[in-house]
Amino acid sequence: MPVFSDHIQSSFLRKYKNYFWVLVALLVGLALRVVLLDSQSLWNDEGTSVALSSLSIEAITNGAAHDIHPPLYYYFLHFWMLLVGQSEFAVRFLSVIAGVLTVAFTYRIASHFFDGESAVFAVFFVALSPFLVYYSQEARMYIWVTLFGVMSVYAMTQMYSRVVSRLGRSSSASPVASPTSNIQPPTSNSRWKRSLFWFLYIASTIALLYTQYVGAFVVVAQNLAFVVWLGMAWRDKRPHIKHSVALWIAAQIIIGLAFLPWFLFAGGQLATWPSISEPFDLPTLIWNALNVFSLGESGDASLVAIAVTYGILLLIGCERENKPLGNWGIVTLLLLIFVPVGIMYVVSLSRPAYNPKFLLLASPAFAILVGRGLARIHPGTFLHGRPPLYPSPVMRQVFMLLSIVAAVGFVPPLKNYYFDPKYARDDYRSIVRFIDANAREGDSILVDAPGQVDVVKYYHRGTQSMFLLPRMRPLDAEKTRADVDDMLAKSKRLFAIYYATQQSDPQAIIENRLAERAFKARDEWHGDVRLAVYGVANSRSAPQSMNAKVGNDITLASYQLDSRQARVGDVLALILNWRADQTPSTRNKVFVHLLSTDDQVVAQRDGEPVSDTRLTTTWRAGETIADNYGVMIDPGTPPGEYRIEIGMYRADDGTRLRVGDADHLILGTVQIK
Repeated sequence: MPVFSDHIQSSFLRKYKNYFWVLVALLVGLALRVVLLDSQSLWNDEGTSVALSSLSIEAITNGAAHDIHPPLYYYFLHFWMLLVGQSEFAVRFLSVIAGVLTVAFTYRIASHFFDGESAVFAVFFVALSPFLVYYSQEARMYIWVTLFGVMSVYAMTQMYSRVVSRLGRSSSASPVASPTSNIQPPTSNSRWKRSLFWFLYIASTIALLYTQYVGAFVVVAQNLAFVVWLGMAWRDKRPHIKHSVALWIAAQIIIGLAFLPWFLFAGGQLATWPSISEPFDLPTLIWNALNVFSLGESGDASLVAIAVTYGILLLIGCERENKPLGNWGIVTLLLLIFVPVGIMYVVSLSRPAYNPKFLLLASPAFAILVGRGLARIHPGTFLHGRPPLYPSPVMRQVFMLLSIVAAVGFVPPLKNYYFDPKYARDDYRSIVRFIDANAREGDSILVDAPGQVDVVKYYHRGTQSMFLLPRMRPLDAEKTRADVDDMLAKSKRLFAIYYATQQSDPQAIIENRLAERAFKARDEWHGDVRLAVYGVANSRSAPQSMNAKVGNDITLASYQLDSRQARVGDVLALILNWRADQTPSTRNKVFVHLLSTDDQVVAQRDGEPVSDTRLTTTWRAGETIADNYGVMIDPGTPPGEYRIEIGMYRADDGTRLRVGDADHLILGTVQIK
């Protein structure tokens, strides 16, 4: 009796010890997904999420149909914002919920296929995954499609794993027993549970497809996994196979019919999806996938050892089980990983389409196999006290090394994501706050790329006129130049926000026109988005002849300097007219400094000629180049007289070109009041 009692107590503790660690993983996962949730700006696509979800249900449906995303996430966000508002924290917290639920469902899948120790390791890998944390803090649909993916897979495992778990039991039966004599007829309770999971499978898979088209990756992987299940059941002469097949086919038909109306309504947009990446080969794709599964998008080349460690654990995690259920689980998880990778590769043969977020829904399967790999070489002292699979001292050392790398592997990429500006989302918040803080009458904002206007409006609190150019795709060059001229005629200063110009303005019609007609004073990157500030000068002095030799190949023929009495916030306008005596042999940059009476630089503008569009190495002998520069007078600049200093330096090493006996020219003075 005491032995039996000890066994019950041991089983109880083992079971609830696992639940304790799962709870810890859920709390850690929640903390990582909530911490610094609103520290980064909403980026372009998040602004679209908020703007589209703010509309009516009908407008959301029509808007999503003209995009490349189904509408379900936008419906969720629509009602969520009605409850909690539109702050950055609020709109992103909806994704936090999906991220934490993904952790929970991953544990259910892992514990069903494998032992509790593998499941606990897996749930920690999912909770700590930089890849999943990143998208759990983004107001987009990708973590939701991941959640619906694991829900769908969990329901599938519950529908069919009972059958798989009974396969092969005949080996322990008596020789005269039939191969299926040990399989009992299903009870009414088991039928009820199977029906419940059948409905859950259908509902979650429909939600999967209505959240993002890449959800089809999971459906393809599941059908391949079902074929494997069918082969195992057929081999072991499982009764009622026809019933199971009928249930599966019925589910696929219902899912297909449920998604068909949307596909007919909006599926044509998929044909317009352009290439979104550079071409790549299959080994490169597999290596990139391993990196993002292991390190997310904030890992770097110095962390290659961590990615390799996870790859080794993945391979160990694929080792065959001694139970059919576990083997079916390994095959299913591998299909969930490699089907998305394979489809992405095939699609990319005609239209390169590598984007890490399209692989996000495969990351829980990756984490489960990595967790199983770590459990396979675990010495057995952490959770269950069982003997290790590989008891040799060498393997214990290997385990310790892999455990340490796996345990700390998430720290560097998470640190990069939270704290390194290089990995931060595009900072529209600081751009628009800068514009609003410096707003003056007559200012205008140019939004170059239609998609980003939503996030600009989300942050914008000023009254500046806003221009959305180009107005058409493909753009009409002459009409676009006329639109730029009209915008400049209505502006005293222009704040231009550039994003994805290769798609919106591949010929740089807008920037080239601004380089000709306006005076760029600032040009800075905030992630993948760029802010440029232009002055529009209506008052200039007459051309002043110079004929100053700059270096060996270039002459400053003349210049025109802003003749205004400037004030703080103005953009001083300067035109430098260069003449190429011969084609320069080096790329040279121009500097323009505003000097105080004690020779301190109080403002400056550096850049290659004509807003970086006319490199000096492209100049032809005898050609004259009109080169516009703006110098912005920042707040806090004291009133007084300032000198304008200009010159050139080599772009490769910074060496200034000689101008006579000096390395610069003083063009004149300006008065700041």
